[in-house]
Amino acid sequence: MGSEKIAFDFDSMEWENITIDLVKFWEQCYPDVNVIDVLTKRMPAWLDANPRKAHKKQWKRFIVGWLSREQERKA
Repeated sequence: MGSEKIAFDFDSMEWENITIDLVKFWEQCYPDVNVIDVLTKRMPAWLDANPRKAHKKQWKRFIVGWLSREQERKA
């Protein structure tokens, strides 16, 4: 599901290498979560507000953890 490593560009505040197929997969895995909203608004806002915590090595793990917690809250 996407061989390129996911990254976050702090200049543009946008994700790199997140494919449509990956977003669709996450939407299936986390049906109660608005994946696009989380990826494009909430996560970038959090990353901007928490610069010390914002530099991750495992971005996919960060995203999936966030989506999992969102799903649990809505269940």
